[in-house]
Amino acid sequence: MIYQSKEIQVSLLPYEDPSFEGFDISGATRPAEIVGGDLYDFISINPKILGVAIGDATGHGFTAALQARDAVIGLRMGISEDVKMVKVLERLNRIIHRSHLTSRFVSLFYMEIENTGQAIYSNAGHTTPYYYRAKKKRFYPLTEGGIVLGPTSEAHYARGFIKLHPGDGVIMVTDGITEAVNETGEEYGEKRVLDYVRDHIGRLSARELVSGLLESVAEHAAEDLYTDDRTVVFVRRLPE
Repeated sequence: MIYQSKEIQVSLLPYEDPSFEGFDISGATRPAEIVGGDLYDFISINPKILGVAIGDATGHGFTAALQARDAVIGLRMGISEDVKMVKVLERLNRIIHRSHLTSRFVSLFYMEIENTGQAIYSNAGHTTPYYYRAKKKRFYPLTEGGIVLGPTSEAHYARGFIKLHPGDGVIMVTDGITEAVNETGEEYGEKRVLDYVRDHIGRLSARELVSGLLESVAEHAAEDLYTDDRTVVFVRRLPE
């Protein structure tokens, strides 16, 4: 049963990184158990617009994996050119609110990128992603949105807007990355994530940066305290 659940979860994750003109994009997840509650997805809306999602269902293990599955399916079914993302999030929130699973809360960050670099996003209570402006060497938090999905059926969500210039990037992680602790109880933390991106964005591909960050977290953390899923997604607009 548990291995069938693993197969279902893996089948819902992207089987490869997306090909999107002018961008280098990658994601990966490392569950704490055989199955986990983290999710990420790439949704091709049309040849000029790509949806990117990352999320985290409360807890980990089988019930969290089921909730993550429902969130991924709901997002894929709801997103289209003709429907505003906030309406999709509000509908998905109501579905999760009515769920009878013990894992009833899901944090979710969803962003739609145009190949021109224009992007809109909404953050439903997820660990803060950051937009890196290469020219200024500065990070900007992406916080516009609302609360996590599930606690109330009446939640509403706002949108934020950014412009990705050549060389810019967006780093997205789940709290299993920032909250990974070493033997002394020190968390990996947000600063280490941002420092890693700043130090490597110009030298590594998106896939290399994602795998390198996951490895950096694993080296920092005490593996016997590995109790939360870890997921990283990175988007970079290629230099001209």
